[in-house]
Amino acid sequence: MNQSLIFGPVFAMMLLVCIVGVLTFRERVRQYKSMRLHPQKAPTRKEFSAAMQDMRCADNPMNLFEVPMMFYVACIGLYVTKAVDWPALLIAWGYVFTRYGHSYVHCGSNIVMQRFKWFVASDFVLIALWLLWGFRLVS
Repeated sequence: MNQSLIFGPVFAMMLLVCIVGVLTFRERVRQYKSMRLHPQKAPTRKEFSAAMQDMRCADNPMNLFEVPMMFYVACIGLYVTKAVDWPALLIAWGYVFTRYGHSYVHCGSNIVMQRFKWFVASDFVLIALWLLWGFRLVS
């Protein structure tokens, strides 16, 4: 199997980071303009959150850099150890799918329980990816 196929899901995650970045930027500019608030009036995350009315995507970029780091480590590890196979690819794409779902809810309706379900699902998929990689390393 072509080991570099594992980077398809990695690039798809990077695309999600870019999409959420654009949505967040657009929302922040809209909020600053509608409130006539100078950016210097809200220089910290805490002050920004207190000043803004509804920033659905504000925390999503941070969510895309916390737990997903372990996804990137697993993908690179699978590649380096030549452990990429079809199950690993399917699980990696499953992780990407669940993260897109989480971001869609977070930046859209922001229904907390829906968002939480996507988050938990993504964690379980990530654990499965790590377990698969660990199994490949010891077998």
